[in-house]
Amino acid sequence: MINDPVAPTDPTSATLLGLLWSNRRRFAPGLGFAFARIVSIAPLPLIFKRIIDHDMPRRDLRGILVMSGLTVVLLVLHQWLSVRGGKRLGQAVTQMILGLRARTFDKIQYLSFTYLDRRKTGELLAKYAFDTQKVEAVAMPVLNSFLPDTLRSILTLAVLLAINWQLSVIVLLTLPAVAVMRWYYFEPLRRKNEANRVAQEAVTGTATEYLGALRLVRSYGREERARAQLDRTNQEVARSRVELIGVSTSFAAFSFGMIQFLSLVVIAGGAALSIRGHVTPGTVLAFYAGLAPLVQPIQMFSTIADQYFLGQEAYQSIRELLNEPATEQWRGTRRPDPIRGRIEFDHVTFRYPDAEQDALCDFTLTVEPGERVALVGSSGAGKSTAASLLLGLYHASGGEIRIDGIPQSEIDMRWLRRRTALVMQESVLLSGTIEENVRFGRDEATDEQVRQAVRQANAEEFLAALPEGMQTVVGERGVMLSGGQRQRISIARALLRDPAILVLDEPTSALDYESERLIQDALDVLAKGRTVVTIAHRLSTIRNADRVVVLDQGRIVEEGTFAQLWERKGYFQRMLAAQGSDSYGAGAGAEREVALNSA
Repeated sequence: MINDPVAPTDPTSATLLGLLWSNRRRFAPGLGFAFARIVSIAPLPLIFKRIIDHDMPRRDLRGILVMSGLTVVLLVLHQWLSVRGGKRLGQAVTQMILGLRARTFDKIQYLSFTYLDRRKTGELLAKYAFDTQKVEAVAMPVLNSFLPDTLRSILTLAVLLAINWQLSVIVLLTLPAVAVMRWYYFEPLRRKNEANRVAQEAVTGTATEYLGALRLVRSYGREERARAQLDRTNQEVARSRVELIGVSTSFAAFSFGMIQFLSLVVIAGGAALSIRGHVTPGTVLAFYAGLAPLVQPIQMFSTIADQYFLGQEAYQSIRELLNEPATEQWRGTRRPDPIRGRIEFDHVTFRYPDAEQDALCDFTLTVEPGERVALVGSSGAGKSTAASLLLGLYHASGGEIRIDGIPQSEIDMRWLRRRTALVMQESVLLSGTIEENVRFGRDEATDEQVRQAVRQANAEEFLAALPEGMQTVVGERGVMLSGGQRQRISIARALLRDPAILVLDEPTSALDYESERLIQDALDVLAKGRTVVTIAHRLSTIRNADRVVVLDQGRIVEEGTFAQLWERKGYFQRMLAAQGSDSYGAGAGAEREVALNSA
């Protein structure tokens, strides 16, 4: 967990190597084993030299056997240290990635909706799952292979210098080619990997969007359009990938040629020095044996270069999200307990980013504790915006919202949200069992409290007909249940929460008449004793409201009881007449009579 999830910056290091360095204490035990395994085989060139220059000329079989036995012991020790170190590093890398994913998810949880509204779900998924996976894929090779091999290269160089400094100098003179490799290839590789990463994020975002809308695509017969758009984004991925492969192939070929050139230098230079009597054949063999570990880091980096730069780009993508400043700005600490439920909108103004006009303009409304207020109006009038501002999902551009007389900016909004409940038109269920979805409202609820919430939500009857009852798996987004069933589970979840403030966002507008009746009865139970703000289209939803507030273009144009507004023959009545029974359900005329009589 990050200490301050709404902080504009994250303390994570700026580069992938910096991330690994910042976790050095976690990696220390595993790296200790990895470095020990390198030290264990560092003497091998000296052993080979002794066999050739000392034991072989003397025909000392015993000496050869002793040196061979020592080599086997060192190799066995190397094997044991490799296994132990690999396991420890694997555990450490896994914990690092889990922490990185936790920080990423925490950040997403607290990003403002002004930012999230402009992002595709697939882009966020790519950062959370795929980018962290790419970081993990490069961390292990760097820690368990590249760094130990670099140490081995340094130790080997020290051994070779001790054996013969002249031949070592000849080898060292060729190493500036590494600087050429870095200057010529590193920046192109970085740019190509960045372009490839951006293109892949676009594909993930587009694919996620269309996969989530398969019913819409198929119902409209727009499979060809969806495929064409995906093809366009995939073509961009393919183009960037081909360019990346071209640079990577050139880099790999250069690395191979450089390593073979170093081999030539060792063999030819050693042979020339041997002819002149400056070195022994054993020295040449020792240098040749030491050449592989000497150039191993270069060779390995040419192998993992694509993976490394891909991981670096993925990590930069994660850091962009972690450092995104558009987080919720709520930093209040006050917790009014108990919550009475008095809500005040005081000259509130709000405009969505890039919008041409305000969604709410000089919006002033007071909802008393326990009062049921219905917000009605045409699409875009500002009803949902008012509810979102109440829950703190957006921050008002002007004016002030108060809960129980306390300014919203002073309240611990995340604490307040845990004492409110939202029932939406499109009820959202999580994959899992029905019981798990109900308990999402309150984890610590008893089994009896869960059953009572289910009964009050009129869900007991349909649950009894399911083979597994409460343990029935609902599928992703509750796809295994009907709309009415999902809505009753959503209401049971809200009942279990026992909220002080209840927000109903068109909870029955997408249901048939029978389902609506059951849902409305459950909503009446849920609303008792609570402050209720309802965003409504159907008369059945607003007929029990204590007050109806009519909005148009972000402003309150009328308010009163249903009967008062109907008798006033103003905007509200004209709106009902214009929208007709299609928007307010079958039997709208009868419902008007019921509402008028009940008022």
